[in-house]
Amino acid sequence: MSNIKVFKKGDFLIREGESAKTVYLVQSGSVGLHFSRQKQTIDLCVLGSQQIVGEHVLSGATVHPHTAVCLTETKVIELPVEGVKAQIEASSQLTKFLVKGFSDKLRVVLKELQSMKLERDNSPCPQDQTAKIFAALFHSLRLKVEGPKSNWAAAKQYAQRMFLESPKRLEQACNIFVKLGVAKYEWVKDENDPEAPEEIGYVTFTDLGLVEQFFEFYQYYYFKGGKQEILKTDDRVMQLVQILIELGATETPDRNGVVRLDYSKVVEKVKDVMGLSLNGDHFTLIENKGLFVKRQSIDGGGVTLQFEFKEFERTHKVWKVLREVERWNEKGHVDPNEPIVEPKVKKSTGPECPSCHHPHDEGAKFCSECGTKIQQAA
Repeated sequence: MSNIKVFKKGDFLIREGESAKTVYLVQSGSVGLHFSRQKQTIDLCVLGSQQIVGEHVLSGATVHPHTAVCLTETKVIELPVEGVKAQIEASSQLTKFLVKGFSDKLRVVLKELQSMKLERDNSPCPQDQTAKIFAALFHSLRLKVEGPKSNWAAAKQYAQRMFLESPKRLEQACNIFVKLGVAKYEWVKDENDPEAPEEIGYVTFTDLGLVEQFFEFYQYYYFKGGKQEILKTDDRVMQLVQILIELGATETPDRNGVVRLDYSKVVEKVKDVMGLSLNGDHFTLIENKGLFVKRQSIDGGGVTLQFEFKEFERTHKVWKVLREVERWNEKGHVDPNEPIVEPKVKKSTGPECPSCHHPHDEGAKFCSECGTKIQQAA
């Protein structure tokens, strides 16, 4: 006997390895299928309205080969396996032949898909796919715009058809910008099922250009030999650059967009915020991430720091996106409602490198940050 149930986002319908006793017909919402290999969760596909979860029992499976988890609030019709099998057995020979043919074909397709997934980098946002994912997001939203906002359903469909991009992964990428405060979702009722939970209807960006800046930045350094280190965030560098941006925002840039800061004020600010004694090694760390600061003596004494303000500001925004991509790969998903935690380098109370002042363990012979040899106390 069928039974209608509503599951919350994150609830499991079935789990890999469990006994197969139920088949689910999805009425509304979405369900993600995944399986585990070597302690890694590998996404398989996403199922939506009018699709079936657990159909492998029709091919004789006694346990579930994968896990099904609700990606949104989901309404399903729960069908006992024995009841489904009894109805199939009571049907005509042609119906039984068709059901078996479809279920066997689907099993083969899923097995092939599973093999393909195992051969690829199965990170939620693989490095070789990152630029494409965000390019698909940018172009799909830009082309499916309706006034100041973009139609989310149309954008997802376009991305899937033109870029072969997963709707689930596209939404996770978009969640990053919602989390960063440069995009906002507008939720709407399902026209075909008013009782179903609300779903994303539109997306409004205050800075869609940031998406383009990110994937252009990523593809440039990913495909440029020897520059992979730039695609890894460094909290120390991000905080140093943030301090320079905050101080530079109060200065008037010249016609080339360059601002000049009093070096002594920067040293004082860095010492106060980060507990570091600013020196040349810190500027080397910044330069290793693709940004350049020029130090210049001025008449009458003193030193100024010069840098292109807009470039620093733009790159720092890109780094924020990059850091959220790293967290996406660590956690497996992006929560748009999770608060942003700004990088903070804790003031060290232990031994520090004499060159870059990076903290190190007792007995260390070389600094893990800059490689400087550490003089051991006698």
